Amino acid sequence: MADATSLALQIATPLGMELDLAVESVQLPGVSGEFGVLPGHIELLAALRPGVVRYRKDGQTRLAAIGTGYSEADASHVRVLTEFFIKPEDVSIDEAREDLAKAEQRLKTLVIGEPDQIEAQTQVDWARARIEVASSGGVAH
Repeated sequence: MADATSLALQIATPLGMELDLAVESVQLPGVSGEFGVLPGHIELLAALRPGVVRYRKDGQTRLAAIGTGYSEADASHVRVLTEFFIKPEDVSIDEAREDLAKAEQRLKTLVIGEPDQIEAQTQVDWARARIEVASSGGVAH
C-alpha cells in the first residue's frame, strides 16, 4: 500500500490487472505530452496515447509499454485503464519492428486527421513503445 512517500500504481487492461504496486513516481504518455506524478499530486484525469510508462521503485526506473487509455491520479494513487500493456520481457522485438514498418508504410498513404490515419499513427506509436521497452531491458539508463 502507498504511504506519504509512495503512490499505489494500478494498471488494468480488458484482460485484468496487469500491475499493482507501490512506487515512488510515475511518468505516463499523455495525448498532450508526457507527464509525471509524485506523491501528493493534485487530482488529475488524462487521456493516454500508446507509449512508455516509467515508474520508479526502490530507486530504479522501470519501463513497460501501454496502449491508448486513461489515467486518474491523486495524492496517493495512479490508476491506468489501457487497451494494452506489455512488459519488456514479453515483447517480441522482431514482431514489433515488423509492425512498425507496416504501420509507417500505411501511414504514408493516408490523409492527416482522417480516422484511418489516426489509427495508423496509434499503431506506429504502439510498435515504437514496444521496441523502446524491449531495447531498454525494462530499466531506464
